[in-house]
Amino acid sequence: MSFLYSLFLKLLYPTSLCLVLLLVSVAFAKRKVVSRIALWLGIAVLMVCGNGWLIGAMTRHLEWKNLPPQPVPKTDCILILSGGVMNRVAPRPTVEVDNAGDRVIYGAHLYRQGVAPYVVCTGNVATGGIAPRPASDDMAEMLEMLGVPDGAILKETKSENTHQHGRNLTPVFKDKGFKRVLLITSAMHMPRSLGVFRRACPEIEFIPAPTDFHATERLPKAWYRELTALVPTPRNLLEFSEVMHEYLGIAYYRMRGWM
Repeated sequence: MSFLYSLFLKLLYPTSLCLVLLLVSVAFAKRKVVSRIALWLGIAVLMVCGNGWLIGAMTRHLEWKNLPPQPVPKTDCILILSGGVMNRVAPRPTVEVDNAGDRVIYGAHLYRQGVAPYVVCTGNVATGGIAPRPASDDMAEMLEMLGVPDGAILKETKSENTHQHGRNLTPVFKDKGFKRVLLITSAMHMPRSLGVFRRACPEIEFIPAPTDFHATERLPKAWYRELTALVPTPRNLLEFSEVMHEYLGIAYYRMRGWM
């Protein structure tokens, strides 16, 4: 079911949808009306989904919902959701971070600031993926490289998605007696994550500490530079796919009663 859901999402990505519409246009070349409709729909999808202004507004709506409290309060533990760390696979000399690696870096920073005595890493291999070990092991290794001692790191290695994070960590929190948890994940992913944990563990206070922001306060630009946002660049299409993934994920999780 998780694999089919993931496949369905990928087929809705702008590039995939454009490709499908293009194939329809070619397949129905003899039926000019159908072919033209499919072709223009493909162009429309490309222009709308590649619009930087629209993407910025959609992203800001998600990322700015749960801005971090200042200063960050003391808690029982810092929970970092899986993501942002890449396996130590040759020729990489050690584990490395990708764009979402801010999660682990921010978690280590807050630990060293004395926000909590424990850091919880959660995550197995992502749905349908292949990796030499769970993501939480890689995250723990990166945390140690950033100065977090091994004795302060707790790992949950079975969860493959956000829903499973909430389900599998509930007994861990209860066993440790945690009442206040600082939740770290990418800002775009925070609304869904926070909803899942508050639904799964209503007796625990979850405090959002988002990082990895895509939408920040805008710096002034010349008006003609603003117009470049209308060009459907590969970066714009990728960012639209990411934000669309979250909106669809929220809708699906609400439908399933997971948040």
